[in-house]
Amino acid sequence: MPDTEPQWEPTRPERAHRRTGPGGLTPEQLALADDLHTRALALRAASEEGLSIREAVTLAAVQLGLEAPSTEGES
Repeated sequence: MPDTEPQWEPTRPERAHRRTGPGGLTPEQLALADDLHTRALALRAASEEGLSIREAVTLAAVQLGLEAPSTEGES
């Protein structure tokens, strides 16, 4: 006897699988992120005027050659 019942369909669409966490980066990206993190922490610790996290990461990126230095008046 053939199966005449309709096939069950999910009531909502399945979510796309998203990779998160350390498994989503290549070893080179992880090493670079670690270098950037370490340098930014050192810059914040050595800062006399208390760099913000954003300023420390930006400065670390410039020092590592990942970002071009910007002038104060640029937007």
